[in-house]
Order: sequence, then structure tokens, then C-alpha cells
Amino acid sequence: LLSGAVQAAAPSAEPNVKKWQDEKGQWHYGDARPISPNAATNSAADAYRRGDYAKAFEEYMVWARQGDPRAQTMIGQMYLQGQGVTQNTRSAIEWLRKAAIQGNTDAQFHLGMLYTANPEAASSRKEAIFWLRKAAEWGNVEAIYTLAGKYAAGQDVERDDREADSGNRRAADQGHPGAQFELGNLYASGRGVSRNDKEAVQWYQRAADQGHAGAQFSLGAMYAAGRGVTASDQDAVLWYRKAAEQGHVEAQYNLAVRLLSGRGISPSAEEAFRWLRKAADQGLALAQWNLGLMYTDGQGVARSDAEAIKWYRLAADQGLALAQYHLGLMYADGRGVARDEREALQWLRRAADQNLPLAQLELANRYLNGRGVELDEAKGMQLLRLAAAGGEAEAMLVLAERSLAGRGTARADQAGLDWLRKAAEQGHVEACYRLAGLYATGQIAGRDDSLAAEWYRKAAERGHAASQFQLAMAYVNGTGLTPDDRQALAWFREAAQRGHAEAEFNIGVFYAAGRGAPRDETQAVTWYRKAAERGLAPAQLNLGLMYADGRGGLPRDEAQAAAWYRKAADQNLPLAQLMLGLAYATGRGVSRDDQQALHWFEQAANGGLPLAQYGLGMLYSNGRGTGRDMVNAHLWLSLAVAGGYVGAAQPLDFIASQMNEADLNRARQLARDWQASRSSASKLN
Repeated sequence: LLSGAVQAAAPSAEPNVKKWQDEKGQWHYGDARPISPNAATNSAADAYRRGDYAKAFEEYMVWARQGDPRAQTMIGQMYLQGQGVTQNTRSAIEWLRKAAIQGNTDAQFHLGMLYTANPEAASSRKEAIFWLRKAAEWGNVEAIYTLAGKYAAGQDVERDDREADSGNRRAADQGHPGAQFELGNLYASGRGVSRNDKEAVQWYQRAADQGHAGAQFSLGAMYAAGRGVTASDQDAVLWYRKAAEQGHVEAQYNLAVRLLSGRGISPSAEEAFRWLRKAADQGLALAQWNLGLMYTDGQGVARSDAEAIKWYRLAADQGLALAQYHLGLMYADGRGVARDEREALQWLRRAADQNLPLAQLELANRYLNGRGVELDEAKGMQLLRLAAAGGEAEAMLVLAERSLAGRGTARADQAGLDWLRKAAEQGHVEACYRLAGLYATGQIAGRDDSLAAEWYRKAAERGHAASQFQLAMAYVNGTGLTPDDRQALAWFREAAQRGHAEAEFNIGVFYAAGRGAPRDETQAVTWYRKAAERGLAPAQLNLGLMYADGRGGLPRDEAQAAAWYRKAADQNLPLAQLMLGLAYATGRGVSRDDQQALHWFEQAANGGLPLAQYGLGMLYSNGRGTGRDMVNAHLWLSLAVAGGYVGAAQPLDFIASQMNEADLNRARQLARDWQASRSSASKLN
């Protein structure tokens, strides 16, 4: 019936109205051949263009009633949109059907779409497809594209990838941007065709040049990944921005990420925030989560825990595990909301149930430490293993530490070493440092200085100050590396930039000795002072020595020297204690005080310093700062000789000659007891 209607002859003429056919065979009514209703000079079209829909509707209706299919199509669309007339879908269908029967492809397409949206208005479920096919057969590009989509999705027709591909190609060849975009997707994914990134880029480019937002986004992604084109962060940003400005939500998000990282564009947290907000307002969960992070950190926007909570919750309610994790942390810390451990656990468990390793690790730590939950090491270890298996490097490190120490699990050195290595291989800086330490000391892994240096380097290159220092020491000592003072000094500098006091001190030592750089005592003093002000005892001692001698551009100042000796001596540095004792014994920089001298000599002597033992012995022998005591004098002088200070031998012999056998035996026993206690302490350390 429908097919016959399309092929019908001229409609029946109304009484007293003449009819005529134009050069295309379309029937018209009237005494003369008037201007076509779609002509540029047509008053109906002019009225429509200037927004006078009532006038346009009135004039188009004259033509429509006379059977002009173009006018009927316009009347149908104006009924559909409510332009110049009350919106009426039924009337829209009626007029579009009149035009469609006469072969107007636009009417056929719109009628097919209306029947698709309102199947109850059609006489059969197949009528929508019938009209779309009719329009497509006559070359209506929108109909061709729409049918291709239906074949691809199996919507209202049996799925047919070949028909879908054919339709998209026909529409794409006619310049339809949506079809060109679909062909780009086809080649990019290799769905039904051999994957061809260059072909995909060509179709994306054609569609993007016509302003298709999806194609612009996809073209940006191809530039970002270097697929089918030379990778270009700048071009990626260019196309992401074009798509973002048209409201493409993923493009808005990607553009924001680029603005945060500075890839292909100057970084701007403020502009990134604006684009994330646009994407978040469209409901993109990732954007909502990132917006929460920016409010949490005060990045690109004033810090607001309340706003952070709001956006985390919106993303969490959509099931985004990362948002659920951060929402849980906010409840646990009481940030932006009242602290609520139960609510925190609820959100953390939701995220963990989605196998988010971060959430599994957080829960594991809570169970292992009884924080917010009842202590349960078995549950904690189970979650820890899940997080580690899921690739969370921090979980691998914790699991390694517990396996090596036998905490919460049976001690397993090899398993611990394996987890530590896995964490290190993922670039976990602390794991690299710990693994290097095991190789350097030979604990568990077996000593391997080359591997130690290799792992120290990996951590050092990621800015780990302790690893930078250890790598420098490897260059100093030639352990696992060829000795190289220049490289050592370079790595000491890297560590010093991060506030590593020992590195600062060693830079001072290098400048003082002219190692790795020309000798420069002024620079040495500068670096000693930096480390000394951080509390490093050897640097405090060296700075004191520089003051004592007036070196490195410093005035000779024995009071300053003694002040720095004291700072180091208070930290039990034996040489500093000796120097402070000498200052008190001689009255240099401080008032002479034999009791203070005795005290500091004794501290240094017990620290194993032979020169201090000699000085202490001499004070006892001369009765300075204490009563004369030949037993203690012999004790400390004998220890000084045993420690290698030959200058103590002569006074030791003299004192021995003045002692009876009982006192000598007592002094010798005291010396043996001291050496035994020191040996035991050394083994414990």
C-alpha cells in the first residue's frame, strides 16, 4: 500500500483549481506557475529565516494544501517544533506523510525518525525502517547514516555489520561527519576491518574539520598516543580544546588533565579547575573526583573540605572506587564532615570490594594496627596480599617488611625479598632504597655492591636524598662503581639540595681537601655551617676547628670554636669531647676548669679515643680536677697504649714504677674489665 502511494499519479484536483507539473514531475496547483516555496526569494522562507514563524507557517500552508511536498515537509517540521503553531506530533506526522508519499526524502527521513520515537503512531513496527530505507535509497545522507547506526546496533533490524559499514561509507563519501567519525572508530578499533590507524586519522580529520566534537576528541587522542600520526602533545591539546568548547565531556576532562600536567600547554591549575567543573557538571565521575582533589589540596581554587566532600560523594554515588576511597578518608579524618569511623569503613569497603588496591591497603593497615576496627592480623594480611597482588607498590613494601620480620605471618626471607624487588621494579623509591641496602650489607640477598649501586641509582634519580648520599659514598669508596670524586660531589649536591645534612658536611670535606673540585676553604666553611645548623655533630666539630684556626674566611675565635665543640660534644662525638676537654684544660675560649676538663676527657675516653684516654690518665696522675689517683692513671694510660697512642708509654712506665703490686693488679683488672665491656657493647651494636 505504501509503495503504491509513493508511485501514485497526480492527486485529485480541487474544484476550480488548475494543476501543473514542474520539470521534476512534481505536481503544483494554481493559475500560474508560482515561485517554488523553497526558492531564495520565497516570502515563506524569508519569514522563517527572520523568525516570523506565524507568517511562515501561514504561507507554507497555502502551498502545502496545494500539494507541494517541500511546503508539506516544512509544515510537518513546524508542527513538530511548535514554530508558528501549537506543537502537535500527530499533525506533524500527517503532513510529513503527505510529503513522504510524494517522494520528498527529507520528509521520509523525518517521518522514519518520528515513527522510531513514537511507534504507536505507525501502523506497523516496520514502518519507521520502511521510510528510512526509502529516504536512503534516494540518497538522503541523514537516512543513510541513521540506518547504518541501526544495523550496527541491531535496533529495529537484524544486526548486520556489512550493511552498517556500507551505509557509513556512503554517508561518509557524501561528507556526513557522523559517518566519517564512525569509520574512524572502525579503523581505530579494527572492528570488522584490519586495524589501520592512518586510515582512522584521515576519517577523524574529515569529521573534525566539519566541527564534529567526537572526532575532534578522538583526533586529539590519536595525537596524544602517536597512533597514525606523529605524537604531538600540542596537537592533542588543540583538538581536545576544540571538542571541549563544544561541550564534549571527555575532552573537557582530558584538557584539564593536560593543564595540570603542562603537557602540550602551559600549566594552569585555575583553568584546569574550570574545565573540570564543566565536565563534572555534566556528570563525569572522574571529573567530579578530580574536582574533589583540587578542593582538598586548594589547587586552582580556595581549599574547601566541604566542597571536596560534595564532589567526592557525587562520584562515589556513581560507583567510582577512587572517589569512594577518598570519601572514606575524609570521614576518617573528620575533614568537611564530622569524624565517623563507621561511615569511613563503609566507603573504604565499597572501594575495596571493587578491588581498588589503595582501599585494600588502607583497610589492611587499619586491621593490622587496630585503627578504627578491632585488631585482626589475619584479615589485615589477607587485604594486604590482595592490594599487593593488585599492583599497589606500597602494599608490596609493607608485605615485604612483614615477611622479613615475621610480623603477622611466618618469617619468609625469600618471599619478603621477592615482594621488595617487585615494589622496587615498580619504581617505589623507598623499596629501591631498602633493596639496595640489603645488597650493600649482604643481609638475606647476599652482598652485591654492583646491584646495591644500581638500586641506589634508581632511587637517587627519583630524588631520594638518602639514596643520593649512598650513591655518592659508593663513588667515594669505589663499592660497586669505579671511584669518581666528581660524580661523588655531584650526588652529594643533589642530596644536599634536599636538606641532607651528611651530604652537606661531605661537600665541605671535599672542598677542604680539594676532592672533585678545586680546594676552597671558604666553600668548606659554608657547607660545614649548613650541616652544623641542622645539628650534625661532625660538621659542628669541623666548624669549631675552622674557627680555632681562623680558616675559610673566618676570624680566629676560640670562644666560637668552643661553642661549636660543645654542641657536638653534647651529641657524644668523642673527638669533640676531647677538644672541649682541651679547651677547659688550657683555658682557650673558655675559663680554665680542670673538673670540666676531666669530665669531657672521661666522656671521650669511654668513647674509645686513645688521645682522650692519655689526657685523662695524665690528669689523674697529676691530681688535676680530682685527687691524685695512680690506679686510674695507670688504667687510662694503659688503654691509650693499647689503642695505639705510643706517647702514653713513657708516663705509663713511670707510674707503674711508683705503684705496689696490689695497685698494679687492680689497675690491670680494671683495664681488662673496660675492654671486655666495650667488646660486649660492640657485639650488641
